[in-house]
Amino acid sequence: MDAEVEKIYRDNSSIEKIIDDKIASNVQERSFYVVDMYDIYKKHMRWLKLMPRVKPFYAVKCNNLPEIVAFLASLGTGFDCASKQEIDQVLSYGVDPANIIYANPCKTRLFIKHAKNVNVDLMTFDNELELRKVAQLHPQAKLVLRIKGNERTSRCKFNIKFGADLDSCYDLLKIAKQLELNVVGVSFHNGSDCGEADAYQQSIAAAKVVFSLGKELGHEMTLLDIGWIPRRRYC
Repeated sequence: MDAEVEKIYRDNSSIEKIIDDKIASNVQERSFYVVDMYDIYKKHMRWLKLMPRVKPFYAVKCNNLPEIVAFLASLGTGFDCASKQEIDQVLSYGVDPANIIYANPCKTRLFIKHAKNVNVDLMTFDNELELRKVAQLHPQAKLVLRIKGNERTSRCKFNIKFGADLDSCYDLLKIAKQLELNVVGVSFHNGSDCGEADAYQQSIAAAKVVFSLGKELGHEMTLLDIGWIPRRRYC
């Protein structure tokens, strides 16, 4: 934020007043927006209080504004990255690579190599081709099998693009074992603005089935990625 906005913010002005004063100054010719960083802080702390066992990983694709990403990094949050560019941005703020999940199930060979070079090991997959690329380019990766979530009530659905069907998970986990890859967990995404708690209950139940399959095949799986939660309730 610039000095003028920072002064208004220190005076405990509302977001609306900040915007009105900025417009009234007659010196703002470009579009702009105002971010309440304290609101982000309050929501982050509320998350830690109400769900202490669930570590938040901020999806950079939601808003990659440098000030927001740097602020969240200072709070110690993890980051959900979908590209080389997002990984590099997060790392530029001193984030430990262990606090990054490369949550794109279909990565280019170049991007997998880059993840290995910068020590980002945690990454998702949902198909055999991805497993074989990772086995060749980043065999030390810690893999998370993405399954299809329950998107019945979601505004924006992703199952058409990402996520393995439950009946294909055993074969994928078996191939991973044959390739000597380390599968450490399961992820799902119930879509944006999923408004039903039951959808999460059902997706977690499906993930439990996959955990059992993994254990049967000798995978030590301890991580469950529950995807984005409804933006209107957290972000």
